[in-house]
Amino acid sequence: MASGSVLLYNGKRGTSWRIKYRDAEGRQVMETVGSERNGITEKKAQAELRERLVRVERKGYRRPQALTFAAYADSWFEEGKTRRDWKPLTVRAYRVTLRHLKAHFGPTRLGSIRPRDVAGYTREALERFAPRTVNRHLNVFSDVMKTAKAEELVESNPVEGAERPKVRRRRWRILEPVEVARVLREFEDEQARAIFLTLMLTGMRRFELQALRWRDVDLVESVVRIRESKTEVGERTIALSPTLAEALWQHRRRSPFNGDDEWVFCHPKRGSMIGHEWYAAEFRKALKRASITDYVRPFHDARHASLTNGAAAGEAPIALMARAGHRSMATTNLYLHLAGVVFRDEANALEARLLGTSGRSFYRPSLTSDDLSDSEAAETAASAP
Repeated sequence: MASGSVLLYNGKRGTSWRIKYRDAEGRQVMETVGSERNGITEKKAQAELRERLVRVERKGYRRPQALTFAAYADSWFEEGKTRRDWKPLTVRAYRVTLRHLKAHFGPTRLGSIRPRDVAGYTREALERFAPRTVNRHLNVFSDVMKTAKAEELVESNPVEGAERPKVRRRRWRILEPVEVARVLREFEDEQARAIFLTLMLTGMRRFELQALRWRDVDLVESVVRIRESKTEVGERTIALSPTLAEALWQHRRRSPFNGDDEWVFCHPKRGSMIGHEWYAAEFRKALKRASITDYVRPFHDARHASLTNGAAAGEAPIALMARAGHRSMATTNLYLHLAGVVFRDEANALEARLLGTSGRSFYRPSLTSDDLSDSEAAETAASAP
């Protein structure tokens, strides 16, 4: 039967409790349970020891390997690409996030990362990044540590339960219909004008627009196919309006890079994928010429404007959901709410079913002649049965 002991350790940082035992391979393991200032007592240390001994006997527990965070994060990333079949954009996003995490935790032993270390990273990251970005870092960090815990390389996930930065509710500034026409006229570059029109009339995301190739644009059927998106639901086909179809046709005629495998929006000389910074600069110049001084994001707010105005124009909720590439109607409902959609036709249809009416109200309040003017009273009397 496995056995071990609880040890009291007096160090520079105060008194702490440790446990000593042998794992399933007979290797001696020494672990620090915690310090007395953090509420760890001998009784709690004894409980931790019993839990370890049970795992040794029943699960063949072995001492966690002395892996560094950087080494494990790299293996997690490489295995994840195959096991989870990440999309190229997800791979790119995870690679960037792990670069920041490894810069902070790289040489740290995987098993020695504690919640206080996570809190320290959060504080430092908030000096460089927005709260939403830091939360994305913590999500990836938690996923890495969750996998390590499942593989019994660490005792617990230190990111679990960590306090997250509060993300303030963003107030979107979307262009009004009259502003869209004004901004469209103010572009000096024709490709930038075509990009603006595409964003406004399709509502596609930035990376979806950048990934478009001419083989994805069918100007005969007037549709565009989104092949690269956040999810499988996002891979969709969007109808092109006559104006947008004509604009894309003229753009293809002007572009020297108009083969099926070429990017739809590309560098005018090299043919490489268009840079979002270039379009953002052209968009802001057009805003300034249109006398719009508010801050409007070139891609996010164009998508919001397209979807919100689509809802306001009477686009069916299911059609809006399909065009946006949303996974659930809950996300689409946000745009319906912003547009103030009230579904009047549906209300009339319900009345017709329940009351047998044909859309015209038959309700008449009981009014006396004292409540009406002479002409109104005469009209009411004439229409009475």
